Amino acid sequence: MGPKLPSDSREKILQAAFAVLSREGYENTSIHDIAEEAGVAQGLVHYYFKSKQKLVLAVLFEVCQKMNVYTAEGTAGALAAFENFKVLLRTQPDAHSLYIQLIGVGLHDKEIGAGIRDNIRMERGHVEDLARQVLAERETDPSPSRAIASVVWAGVIGIMVQKSIDPEFNADEAVDALAAMALSAVYPSGQRA
Repeated sequence: MGPKLPSDSREKILQAAFAVLSREGYENTSIHDIAEEAGVAQGLVHYYFKSKQKLVLAVLFEVCQKMNVYTAEGTAGALAAFENFKVLLRTQPDAHSLYIQLIGVGLHDKEIGAGIRDNIRMERGHVEDLARQVLAERETDPSPSRAIASVVWAGVIGIMVQKSIDPEFNADEAVDALAAMALSAVYPSGQRA
């Protein structure tokens, strides 16, 4: 077997970090544990990621890229995003649990907190874009799009928390209710679809 390409090693480290973080939690995970899981020298982990926080934020970025729910624009895009979120809730429980955990870590770790804040702002921005598009389709005032996005994203996080904690929680039903409320909020009264 030949030497690994750097990108292969980096990817292997990210996958190992996700596995260990999901299994052990942030506080119980060390760079040593991640290196051991990846089958690489600890120094290689430090080469790619200068700190545990930088590694965790890279994992967060990778996880969020793989969980992108935005596939179309406007009303169709909003409906598709809610359906895609339901699928991800069923298929990516470890990713959602890790995300929720990192929100908690970010409350007292400034570096993790800044990464989580940036991620939330980005995701909320995607929702705001969809809300603005739906409002444009309905030829109505786009000014509520930011507030709608804030409430929708809060609902998304709340659903992730409940799904992570309560195995009996009906996430599909909650996502459907959130979608119905969000879409009815962007339609002027009397013009609901």
